Amino acid sequence: MGYTPDFEIVHVGVNCADAEQALGCAKLFETLFALKPNPEKDSADACFTGTQIEWMKVPGRGAHGHIALATADLPAARAYLEEKGMAFDEQSVKYFSDGRPMVVYAVGEIGGFAIHLMQK
Repeated sequence: MGYTPDFEIVHVGVNCADAEQALGCAKLFETLFALKPNPEKDSADACFTGTQIEWMKVPGRGAHGHIALATADLPAARAYLEEKGMAFDEQSVKYFSDGRPMVVYAVGEIGGFAIHLMQK
C-alpha cells in the first residue's frame, strides 16, 4: 500500500469585499460563538477569528475563499495529489528559509474554494 497523507484542515479563508466587511464578520463570529480574535495572525490582507477562520480584507483566490490543509510532508502530499490529477500553481509556492516548501496552492477550485497545502 502506498503513502497516504495526514491532511488536516487548519483554516478556511473567506473572501470579503473589503477590510470593513472582514472586521465586521470577525467581530460577529467572536460575539456569536465566543471565539477569540487572533491579532498575532492578522495582517494587512486578513484578520483571524481564532485559528479557524481567516477573513480576507481583499478577495483572494477562490470565488468564496480558500481551504488550508496542513500535512507533515508537503512534497509527498503534493505528489500524492498530483497522481490523482491535481495540479499546483508554481507561482504560489512559498518557502521556509532553509528552502523547504511551506505553502502551495492548487490550480482551480472545489465548490468555489481554492485549496492550499501547508507544511505542519
